[in-house]
Formats: sequence, C-alpha cells, structure tokens
Amino acid sequence: MKKLLIAGGGTGGHISPALAVGFAAEKSFQVSWLSTPRPVDKTMYSIVADRVTVMNPPRIDKGMKFLFPFTASAALFRAMGYIRKNRIDIVLGTGGYSAFFALAAARLMGKPAALFESNAHAGRSNRIASRFCRSAFTGLPGGGKGLRCAVHHTGTPVSSSVKRIPGNEARRILGIPLDKPVVLFLGGSQGASAVNDLALGLGSEFTVLLQCGVRDEERVRKAVAGRTGIIAEAFLNDLSLWYSAAELAVARAGGQTIAELSATSLPAVLVPFPYAAEDHQTANAAVAEKAGAAVMMKQKGSSPEKLSQLLHRLITHRKELKRMEQAMGNLFPAEPAEKIVGILKEMVE
Repeated sequence: MKKLLIAGGGTGGHISPALAVGFAAEKSFQVSWLSTPRPVDKTMYSIVADRVTVMNPPRIDKGMKFLFPFTASAALFRAMGYIRKNRIDIVLGTGGYSAFFALAAARLMGKPAALFESNAHAGRSNRIASRFCRSAFTGLPGGGKGLRCAVHHTGTPVSSSVKRIPGNEARRILGIPLDKPVVLFLGGSQGASAVNDLALGLGSEFTVLLQCGVRDEERVRKAVAGRTGIIAEAFLNDLSLWYSAAELAVARAGGQTIAELSATSLPAVLVPFPYAAEDHQTANAAVAEKAGAAVMMKQKGSSPEKLSQLLHRLITHRKELKRMEQAMGNLFPAEPAEKIVGILKEMVE
C-alpha cells in the first residue's frame, strides 16, 4: 500500500481537512500526519496521536529574518528526513508552515505533491508552495487564483462526525428551552473576543451557544457566571449537537467554519476577522453572501444591538431563513474528501 503524508497544522482550518482526507484515504493509503507544536494540534490530532509527528518550522512571512535561512534549512532537512525514513510516496499539504516545508521537501525528492486551499483567496504560503505541487484542491470558488499547478474545485472536506440531527432532539440533549431561538457563536479554533462580546451582549430572548476559545475562556466564564440562557465552552472537537440545536450561527468567516456550516445547512451571520492575511475572510464571507447562504457583518461598527435586530429579522422571516438554509447546504460540491483521494490515487499510479 502506498504511503500518504498529510502535513497541516496551526489552526483548526488546517487540521480538520487533514483529518477528513486522511480518514477517507485509509482504504487506499497508509496515512501519517505532520503537525505543529500548537495546543490546537495536540487536541485535534489526539485521535491519531500515534501517527502524528510534530514539526516546528519557521514562518515564511515574519520572524527573525536574519535567522530564517538557518531555521528554514533545518526544517526542510527534517521534512526530507521524515519522507526518506518513512518511505513516503506522496505528500498533501493542508496549510500552515509544516505543510510548506513538507511540500518543498517532496519536490526536492521527486515525490508527487498536492495542496489544499480552503479560502476564496489563496494564501501567500500556498501560492509559493504551489510551485512544488502537481495539483491543488480548492474549497471555495476563486481559491485557485495565483496557484501555479493544476487546480481542482473539490469543496472543503469536513469530518464525517459532523452531522445534523433534529433540532428539538439536540435541544433536549443539551437541556435548553424548545421555545426560544438558539444562536450559535463561533470564533474559530482560536476563539475571537469580538465574536464573544457580541454573544455576551445578546438579550435573554435568545439561547446562546458560545465556543469562546481557550485564550478568552477565563474572561468569558466570569462574564457568564450566574447567567441563564448561555452555554460557553472553550473548544469542542465535535460541534454536531450545537449545529443541530441552532437556527442561526454568528461566526468568523474561515473556510473551514463555512464548510461545517454548509455540511449542517446552518445559515449564518459572518463577521470576518479584519486582520486576516490579505483579508481572505472578507472574500470568503462575500462568496457565502452572494450565494444567499449568509449575511456579512463587518466587525467595525458591529454591536450586540445591531446584531439582535438582524437576528430578529432573519428568525421572524421564516421563508428567507429557509432559503438561506438551502443555499448554505448547497454551497460546496458533494464528497470533497473522496474527490481529493481519487486524484491523489491517480497521482501515484
């Protein structure tokens, strides 16, 4: 059986597709992963911990530039050593700097390589890394612009565990009221204080489910102490129950977040992170909004009061909400992980 190395880490948006493709590939490949030392990697890769190797490569866009030639060379040689020792046949990068160096190593060693880009605007690392690849897979339309290899629009893979069950069943399991609208707040795997503030300022007419992130957990827990109608968790590996219980989401506009919203047909108010590299989250939100799956709310000028008015309008106009739900469910092509695996198999035949 051929050996597939999947390199990706640093954020949930890089790790989720790495896991989803890896699990889909197990009938065809012997799969292993390269991660980063970040806590989110340790948490999300824990289910395959015995097949994960941690790399700590330098960033290619910032840092101590006078040391970069040395740290980059060391990272490249480590990646080449891993590929050689483990007799890797093909490499897939799903994002992050461990992916960049693994793809460069594959190119130098004559191994086929491919990358995945989840955003509507390809990041700098992937644009450079595409020179090392035969193929690229894109999650959102437009993600292939600037990539220097064959581009396949596959959609974004999500975990097979992400499923939607009947809303009232999910609410009963969570112990929340059946007669109040439920809004899910997501700041991405790292959390987002601006999204958390919107959730904390929402009125009692809503039930709030808030994934607040580890970095803001202490502040959020103090703010919700003694309050009813709000459940806050730092991070959940599987959000299926929360997706199922909610009528709407308020979320950052990362490619992976939008993919999971699409997998559960959950319409959203998207609040792009304004300082994301090359403003790619605004581009992602624009794609979802144009498709009728979401409404974009810029962080600047947003407030709990404005959000509450928007949520009321969407929830009370059931036909509009239903159209958004259908549009969100149709935002991505079907079976993206299987499509990616099929192309990877062709690359090693």
